Amino acid sequence: MSKALKIVMGITMLTGGIMAQKMTVHAAESNTRTGQAVRMNGTVSLASQVENNPAVKAAHYQVTQAVQALTMATTAVKTAMSDLQAAQTTLDAANKTLAKNQKIQTHMGVLKQAATDRHVKATKALDEQLATKKTSQTAVTTAQAAVTKSQAAVQVAQSNFDKDNSAANKVTLQTTQAKLKTVQETLTAAQANLDKTNEHVMMAEEELANAKIEVSGTSRDFQMAQRDYDIVQPQAAVNQAKAAVTAKLQRVAGTQDQVVTAQRELSQAQAGLTTVRARTLATLTAAAEKPMTEKPVGERPVVSHSTGTSTSTNQSSSASVPTAQRVVTTQPRQATTVLRTTTSPAMAKPVTQQTVPTTATKTATLPQTGEQTNRVLTVLGFVLLAATSLFGFSKQQRRHKTTD
Repeated sequence: MSKALKIVMGITMLTGGIMAQKMTVHAAESNTRTGQAVRMNGTVSLASQVENNPAVKAAHYQVTQAVQALTMATTAVKTAMSDLQAAQTTLDAANKTLAKNQKIQTHMGVLKQAATDRHVKATKALDEQLATKKTSQTAVTTAQAAVTKSQAAVQVAQSNFDKDNSAANKVTLQTTQAKLKTVQETLTAAQANLDKTNEHVMMAEEELANAKIEVSGTSRDFQMAQRDYDIVQPQAAVNQAKAAVTAKLQRVAGTQDQVVTAQRELSQAQAGLTTVRARTLATLTAAAEKPMTEKPVGERPVVSHSTGTSTSTNQSSSASVPTAQRVVTTQPRQATTVLRTTTSPAMAKPVTQQTVPTTATKTATLPQTGEQTNRVLTVLGFVLLAATSLFGFSKQQRRHKTTD
């Protein structure tokens, strides 16, 4: 073998080894990514199965209903509080109106009562002055009669003294004259007292007239106050507002109880959802961890005519996929017809094959990308080596023939 041929063979083998190494690394990375994707798909699929479980869906529905009930109860509490505030505002306004009307009516009633008291007092004072006037009038009448009588006595005494200037008649005349003077003074005093009494009577009559006018005015004002500032209707409004406030308070208490009940039911529904999720996850995990190496009854091995060996399609991939990430699925069996490679006229019998889950395929049974690349490169290397050897051998034979 020539030196050039050896160099070509070495370069070829070196190139094939480098390519084989790169393909092996690429296949390993691809297998790693594939395994990660399988594990992720398994996890998502398990979570999806848990959420799609009927019991979990029912628990979800109960939680949703509890949330809606709590929302409605909270809204009812807000509405009841708003209604209570409105009712309290109405009650405050009614109380304010009632208090104002009561104050006005009370004030007008006080004025009317004062006018009435003044009228009574003026009437009493007038009666007293009238009685005093009557007494004074009697005194004046009596004094006038005494004056008249004394005047007559003086005239008689004067006539007697004129007839007889005796000392006795003179003393009698002087006595009657003194008595007349005294009676006249009494009459003057009685008349002065009567005049004063008349003035008091006039004042009492004027006060009584004013009292009557005041009573009339205050009575009219009080009636207007009763009409314009009624307290009957405001009192009825206050009573109605109080009843409304009481009802709203009861409504608020009832809605608050509904909120408490809704919160308790929501907590129970959430706890039930958590329990159902955990139970469903445990059930699916237990089903995934169940050994799958046993063949189903009635399953036949598939004969590979290219290798002459039989392989079972029910092999599990529990060795390559994590336990918590396996998903157990049931798929219908597929019938695959395998034809014989012999010349026998007999038809090949159909062989049933069960398709295993895609996420649970055993890694050892699948062809590896690195292995296929190594085999191809090895074959190519041998082909190139054989071709080069034949080429060198042919060239050497031609040289020998030329030399001969």
